[in-house]
Amino acid sequence: MLRNIIFRTGRILKARINDFRYQLAVGVWHRPAVYLCYALNGNRVGVDTWVLIGLVAAGGQLNSSQAVAAEVVRHFNIGGQSLNNALIQFAAQAELELIFSADLLRELASPELRGDMSAEQALTHLLHGSGFTYRFIDTDTVTLERSPEATELSNLPPPVTLDAMTVVGLKTGEAGAEIATERMLDEARTYAVSHIASATGTDTPIKQIPQSVHALKRPLLDDQQTINLSESLLNVSGVVPRNVLYSPVIEGTLIRGFRSEQLIDGFTQYYNPGDRESTINIDRIEVLKGSNALLYSGGSGSPVGGVVNLLSKLPQAKAFGEAGFRIGSHSFYQPFFDVNQPLNANILLRMTGEYTNARHDIDIIETQRFNLNPALTLTDNEQTRLTIQAKLSRWQQPEYQGLPATGSIAGDFATRPDLFVGPDNLPDSHSDADALWATLDRQLTGSWRVNLKARYAQAKFDEKIQTLFGSDGLIADRPLLPASNWALVNAELFQQQHERSVLGNLQGKFKLGPSENNLLLGADYSRLQDAGFIEGNFGALGLGVGTVDLRAPLFATPYDVPGPGQENQFIENITYGAYLQWQSTLYRRLHWLSGLRLGKVGIDFNNAQTGIHAKTDTLKWLPRLGGVIDLNDEVSWFVSYSEGMRGQPFVNFVDTPAPELSNHLETGLKFKVSNQFSGQLALYQIERSQVAVTDSSDFLRRSVAAGRQRSRGVEMDLLWQPVEGFSVLANYAHTDARFMDDKAGVAAGNRLAQVPEDAGRLWAHYRFQQDALQGFSVGFGVYARAGAYLSNNNRFKTAGYHSFDAALAYETGRFKWAATVKNLSDEDYFQPYGYFEGRVAPAAGRAGFLSFSIKY
Repeated sequence: MLRNIIFRTGRILKARINDFRYQLAVGVWHRPAVYLCYALNGNRVGVDTWVLIGLVAAGGQLNSSQAVAAEVVRHFNIGGQSLNNALIQFAAQAELELIFSADLLRELASPELRGDMSAEQALTHLLHGSGFTYRFIDTDTVTLERSPEATELSNLPPPVTLDAMTVVGLKTGEAGAEIATERMLDEARTYAVSHIASATGTDTPIKQIPQSVHALKRPLLDDQQTINLSESLLNVSGVVPRNVLYSPVIEGTLIRGFRSEQLIDGFTQYYNPGDRESTINIDRIEVLKGSNALLYSGGSGSPVGGVVNLLSKLPQAKAFGEAGFRIGSHSFYQPFFDVNQPLNANILLRMTGEYTNARHDIDIIETQRFNLNPALTLTDNEQTRLTIQAKLSRWQQPEYQGLPATGSIAGDFATRPDLFVGPDNLPDSHSDADALWATLDRQLTGSWRVNLKARYAQAKFDEKIQTLFGSDGLIADRPLLPASNWALVNAELFQQQHERSVLGNLQGKFKLGPSENNLLLGADYSRLQDAGFIEGNFGALGLGVGTVDLRAPLFATPYDVPGPGQENQFIENITYGAYLQWQSTLYRRLHWLSGLRLGKVGIDFNNAQTGIHAKTDTLKWLPRLGGVIDLNDEVSWFVSYSEGMRGQPFVNFVDTPAPELSNHLETGLKFKVSNQFSGQLALYQIERSQVAVTDSSDFLRRSVAAGRQRSRGVEMDLLWQPVEGFSVLANYAHTDARFMDDKAGVAAGNRLAQVPEDAGRLWAHYRFQQDALQGFSVGFGVYARAGAYLSNNNRFKTAGYHSFDAALAYETGRFKWAATVKNLSDEDYFQPYGYFEGRVAPAAGRAGFLSFSIKY
């Protein structure tokens, strides 16, 4: 008897086998409308049972956009098991029709398959060593065949060849091969993300993570034609990125009102120097909100506000490449490339690179930056994968210090928004970063996996500035002398760092009664050495090297190097810890996460010039607890609690230095309705304690770890994809970040600087499906936010603003061109800049960009 098992969406199929026609009965098999059909023939054909596994689609509808090519990258999560069962799961997750002989495969075992990859890569991995290979019959149907070598060496009979089988029904691609290819790419361009690894260290469905987490896929960045990383972060609620004009000498991105950490593949960037705005090597951006002490340390310790983890593009098994060029307003030009070239099945190479030259509508500002990102992967395509990566990154630009509040958003005179504060002879500031790191991932058994990472990095930056000095010191939002005169100070900041980090974890999966469990044991160690100097020249009398009247600015005093340039400030940060994390799913409805870290923060600060030497040495248990309850198949409720600990370098303490502490409480809903409408709604509170504040009773104005701050808010992130090719992304955040006492020299209840109370983003994109417009896509977005205070004293506040952007693209075959306009309506506004804890930066005016690229 020939048994044909066909998994298909709810439509009546007709099959013709050996010239006999059968009407297949359709019956429900399991959610979400997957159907099991049997066609029984009275004659037995050979000894094999043949299986046709087809497209699995939710809601009982077959959407033509779900046709996918072998190259489309999807997320796979298949445990080690029989090859027969593994292939059934593969077909469902890849949304491909797969024809194979079940009887020949049942006795074969398959390796575990987890991660993002193409269907070809996944099949190659599953079939490695099985004696079978695969062949695509058409764009969404693949069949397995015994390899010639395996047939010769085995005693098994050759595969049975079926007579012609025709599956009648609408298949994508009938309008032509070119249109089918375009539609196959559509699925890869969706913005939705089902799994994320950064939050738990394991590949976990977002719906099961008791924390606000977000992932920005490459298709979103491409559709928005992102020029820099900072603008891409506006797609996540509660994130305030650092202004792109700011020199890359500090990581200033705020999440939920507090400083965050930027990581690359799990490694902290500390100062985040070099070409930090490039997106050429980013495959995905994962954002975690709140305290994240369990998994991430390094630098000064664990994050307080949140984490931005940049996941790099990695080598792939199939050769491809792209080269392009972008030009834009203000003499902007940017060549870029991405080349992936496997040497053989076990050695894979990839290199990305980008150079950017960009002027600004601010006087004399011209930015030059570039980065190169080589990667090499060695793999047996089964259990072991070793990836070695490197990054070479450079940035240079005249140091931009912003504009004082007086003369821009306050005062009785107006400073030109495009004014550059400083003399014409000011040399460029520089920021460099180089790193080499390796990741070893090995599947030990069907249940246990080990992951090890190690990195060496070095960086340096040199800032040269002629800055303003006002009645409020270097904040300089108020003039020193009425009504528009400031003193000038020549200054230089130089730092260089050497960092060594090692991270590792062991992951085990097991079942216990009605529960499915995931155990993670990990440890990490980071040592960062930082040396440099800060020098300033306040003039012979301490009243500045000169003055400037910003009513009629004339910078007649040239810049001179303010000191000998000898390193006199030395910092050594040593952070390490070990952790245990347990994830458990009970009855498929309750998802529990618990973890405990024993973390160490050690900071040795030595200022040879002043004779100040301070050491921090703190060991502390840091817990993480959370749970998710699936209220139904579409909505989940979560709650979580976590703690963090971060050292405080560059601070002269009165007594024994202490690290900053934080605790984070969050609850909310996660939902995904009909595979079209998804998102998260969250309420949270973060409290910071032991924040360094100046001791007003100390003659030397040293600090004590005694300040308290708190951030509360509500956030919403939504994604709506109602029809093929159309996506809408929206977010909103209300953030209330305040000082809880007056120990920082400001009144209790003051708001934290640079944090808008309300902010939101809306982006809509449509890829045309009509034959005449195939390849065209359009997008439109708006970002709006309330005003924010410039400094913690809450003396000055910017007004709220909004900004529109629009995009148009056309892609056909190997070629693509795109056009985008930023600040479409040429809005005029100021943003808090945060230079010496004050000042503002003007909005970039309307700017247009064109890009062209070719792929192979």
